[in-house]
Amino acid sequence: MRLTKIISLLMLSLLLGAGCNPSHQPDQKKELSSMRELQPEEKSVNQSFEKEAKIPLEINESLFHSVADWKDNETLLYITNDVDGSEIHTYNLFTGKSSLFFESQAPIVQFEANANHTLFFVHTSPTSYEAELTILDTDGKVKFSTKIESYELQYTWNQINHNQLFISSFSEDWTFQTYMLNVDENDITKNPVDFPFIQWLNDKEISYLKWDQETPSITAPLYIYNIENQKETQLANGVVSNSNFNQVMSTFELVDDNGTAVVRFYDLKSKSKLTEMPTRLVALYSEWSIPYHDMDSKENIFYMFEVNEAKTSFSLISFNLETQEKQTIIETIENLPFKLSPNGEYALYGARYEHIIHLEDKAIKELVKLK
Repeated sequence: MRLTKIISLLMLSLLLGAGCNPSHQPDQKKELSSMRELQPEEKSVNQSFEKEAKIPLEINESLFHSVADWKDNETLLYITNDVDGSEIHTYNLFTGKSSLFFESQAPIVQFEANANHTLFFVHTSPTSYEAELTILDTDGKVKFSTKIESYELQYTWNQINHNQLFISSFSEDWTFQTYMLNVDENDITKNPVDFPFIQWLNDKEISYLKWDQETPSITAPLYIYNIENQKETQLANGVVSNSNFNQVMSTFELVDDNGTAVVRFYDLKSKSKLTEMPTRLVALYSEWSIPYHDMDSKENIFYMFEVNEAKTSFSLISFNLETQEKQTIIETIENLPFKLSPNGEYALYGARYEHIIHLEDKAIKELVKLK
């Protein structure tokens, strides 16, 4: 992969994780976002959630880093920083109870739960050229820890084998080394996969975009790679982005140079196409900007921020893969990081996940209040 593409993709991936995945998503031109305050009707929620939820959580502005992720359906994990290091705390939305989950003398750079929220990855940076990788269990106890040389780090949880993690470590000149981390085996090994940005299909197969190393391009073919026999198979062409979930592969595929696109969904096992959803993309310099998105795998509902036809604002929409029904959840909203709760009822939202969306009520509520 050519150097400029690696740098571009890495910067994109770092922007995706600024709020805390997935895993998987990018910045947008500010003029395309609605920068206004939320309207009153967007702030209203049903009486049960209004009465039961103990929010906003008040945190000292000088300490607050971000809401990191979901611990479970009712409990959040958030990060605070001070001169002594970083701490991760739990916060139950309905009891208001908070407790210390993990603390580190080095600053926490990245944090993410695996797909079933049984393990939690913590990336801390003791020095500019070193990364400490720690895996925690649901009690915040260390299951695995190691250090590797790293200037920047990219990682992907295996959403099928919940104990496996793919890691790409970049040097300052953007050369990279890939690793496989297996919590069950208490082991991290260098890996022969020569691609820094991958998505899992299972514990033997990955998918990746194979960018042309010589000719600049805005799309690439999508390949499936078997780690054991090192064979690759092309699945699709004209792809801009790929995200894989529990049972489904999703791709953003470009239709024309004006940004007309389609989100295609493939069965994770058979690789056959399930359905597709027409959409639009926004040009971002020499790339196509991929809107933030996530999948409720239990209900087979895909959520994403979709730009309108004039490309002046975004809406939060849902797409049911079984019925092919597309619905608008919130008409006008900024394209910002978005992460579903394990049961799909709520979503963390915002640059630092400082808001929460109650999807059934189509309502946004302040999650964190800085004091």
